Amino acid sequence: MNELMLTSIKKEELSALIENSVRKVLSENPASTNENPSPDFLTIDEASKFLNLAKATVYTLTSAGKIPVIKKGKRLYFTKQELMNWLKKGRKKTIEEIEEEAASYVLKNRFYAV
Repeated sequence: MNELMLTSIKKEELSALIENSVRKVLSENPASTNENPSPDFLTIDEASKFLNLAKATVYTLTSAGKIPVIKKGKRLYFTKQELMNWLKKGRKKTIEEIEEEAASYVLKNRFYAV
């Protein structure tokens, strides 16, 4: 069994030792500190800046159900990931992409004239 040793360490020194030990453990195991990251919630002001839209436009899209939103009481919250996905859904295809899809469709669904 280890021997018990009593020392006279000041409170500030003990606090610094504990803090340094905790920092060392956390830096050695970064995965354990961030196993379940919480989504980064945005307010209406932050969401409007993120989307580069006027605040009134974001309210209009929210009330029309066209933008993903979380409503708690009178507050509206948005997540960056959901807003990014929403933006990507509005992406227009290039002419090349449309032509590739058309060619692929024709090859898969050949109709023979009888």
